[in-house]
Amino acid sequence: MGDLYLAISSIDEDRIVAPLETAICVLTHQYLDSPTNVKIHLVVQEDESRQSHVSFKKSDMVFDLVRDIPPPASYCLAPVFNLGDGISCVAGLCSVLRQIIKHADEQWKHLLGFREACLVACAEVSMWTKFCEVDIVAAAKEVIADWPANRTSLPLQLARLEAHLSQPIRVHNVGKFKDQSHKYAEGPLFLVTDLILAVPVYVIMEKLQLWTEGAIALTAKWALVILDEHGFRSHVAQLEFERCELHRSWDLPAVVRSSLYKRDPTRYKPRHKIFTQQSDIESSMEIVSGVVAVEYEDPFGCHVELPPDIPLPDVPDKRLDRKIQQLSNLAKSTLKVSKANDLIVDFCSGSGHLGFIIAHALPSCSVVLLDNKEKSLDRARERREELGLNNVYIVQANLDYFVGKFQVGVSLHACGVASDLVIQKCLQSKASLVVCPCCYGGIQTNHVIQYPQSPEYKECGLTERGYIVLGHCADQAGTEQGERGMKLVDTDRCLLAKSQGYCVSLAKLIPHSCTTRNNLIVAVI
Repeated sequence: MGDLYLAISSIDEDRIVAPLETAICVLTHQYLDSPTNVKIHLVVQEDESRQSHVSFKKSDMVFDLVRDIPPPASYCLAPVFNLGDGISCVAGLCSVLRQIIKHADEQWKHLLGFREACLVACAEVSMWTKFCEVDIVAAAKEVIADWPANRTSLPLQLARLEAHLSQPIRVHNVGKFKDQSHKYAEGPLFLVTDLILAVPVYVIMEKLQLWTEGAIALTAKWALVILDEHGFRSHVAQLEFERCELHRSWDLPAVVRSSLYKRDPTRYKPRHKIFTQQSDIESSMEIVSGVVAVEYEDPFGCHVELPPDIPLPDVPDKRLDRKIQQLSNLAKSTLKVSKANDLIVDFCSGSGHLGFIIAHALPSCSVVLLDNKEKSLDRARERREELGLNNVYIVQANLDYFVGKFQVGVSLHACGVASDLVIQKCLQSKASLVVCPCCYGGIQTNHVIQYPQSPEYKECGLTERGYIVLGHCADQAGTEQGERGMKLVDTDRCLLAKSQGYCVSLAKLIPHSCTTRNNLIVAVI
């Protein structure tokens, strides 16, 4: 049994008004013959983007209208799926739909695809998942909310889908399917991807009356297969939204004719990549030379004693000693900054090595293991049961779906930008943070983080390009220049926290040899 929590904006005797993500979940649930071991709970939430919502019939839908969401689902943005164990939840549209299918009758398991891996990668790492979960849904919301009457350009995401459908299919059995085209979104097989995409695409096509538009013929052909051959039309027909009254001539935005699969060999590969020269490194270091660097101290909380019976990490013997040393450093810092009854979040937790030590040492606190990898958290769930730790919650979600109020955030070796996302999440929540960064060379500006981050680095004239050069320099592990690069990047992170009122410590893990990525940032509000 699982509990599905969905956000709505209003409800009356006949209809529900809700975000498009809620509609996708409800319609998919109905399409799967409304599995009885998935209980739907609707939560009325205030939403400034109500103009982009859709309405649909209550019909025979079975649900509870609830005021409060229990943990751990309450820590995440809806849609969110609380698993039957009472301590685990899954957030994010694609992951939630995967859970609905897993809880449905066996006849629907084929929708999860080869090895049940369809959309298993999260939106942070998979271009395809991001397109299905974020991009095309956002495009449909834009069309619903405010599509200018004089606009003649079709939505960009529709053009991307059309280009994707024109590409050769990706298959696991080339001999069997090599001559087939994109009947479905992922090739020759009907998958959960088709159900997710069908709703926003239907909304766009209906709203703008595009069913006979030649520029998106492949998209229209695919959509009609899903709606008519697979009987999905009766479900999407419940949706109500305003349609455009007049047909017009449309322009299809120019896009690169590429696949949306991140690992597809035909996907678009940028021509302009950043190559770091020694002169670039020296230039960036010269620019920040006037900024007073944050100096190394003893690790925060290094004199704290851990319990002698801490849970040992499940790693190969040759890595065990070094892993324990890494974990002990961060656990001591966490014990130092924590108070009784705190909620502590182990971001990018993997299978929970750090979180379990903290939960064992602080039984009065609750610990959340947050990661976006399903298999890692499956191992964490087994490990939690073995250890008998009742103060641990397990959340499968991207960082941006986690909205719970917490007091301490910790992270060991979150890769590249992920370390900065953790720091940002802690600063936004006014929570203390204990972070050991990793993969400095993977730092790159994204839709959430802009580099450099601190006021001091911005004022000294360091550009985004110059900052990324420092990250590449920091990846020269074990060299003097690499150590300096690490310190300069982490100085920016420390100064950012200081600018928001935090007391900050920068230290090296003890012993330094336990890992080449051995900087430890602790910030306390």
